[in-house]
Amino acid sequence: MTTLISKEKIIDSCVVKQQQLIDSFHTRFLEMKEDVYGKSSSPSQSEHRSSGKMALLTTLENELSFAKIEMGYLKSLDAKVQYNTISAGSVIVTNHRTFFIGVSSESVDVEGQNVFGISRQAPIFSGMEGKKAGDSFSFRETDYYIESVY
Repeated sequence: MTTLISKEKIIDSCVVKQQQLIDSFHTRFLEMKEDVYGKSSSPSQSEHRSSGKMALLTTLENELSFAKIEMGYLKSLDAKVQYNTISAGSVIVTNHRTFFIGVSSESVDVEGQNVFGISRQAPIFSGMEGKKAGDSFSFRETDYYIESVY
């Protein structure tokens, strides 16, 4: 059986990773904004290219906003809450990997162990939601045995 990782440390690690994502989106957004608004050229030379850049700028702005919303959700989770069944905010230890139901942060290293952060919208979550230690679920041709939920 895998050694249980502190949920507080998992959340803290996910917050750090989410902040890195936010910082990356912010930097890319500012660079793209400078590229779109900071360069002067005649409309006939750049009109088509600028509309594509504007669309990308809008996409980056939306991704940045979503990342900030997800950060707010992460920070709202209470590490002291213990779960018996899989739901938002729970940690799930399986025979293959450890999952954290929070935001999609993919792989996060916590105390030398790999924790896979998934959102409540992830397809795998619908297959595990409501299950408890001792149950099993399958996802993409992999069978998972739930060792613990907390």
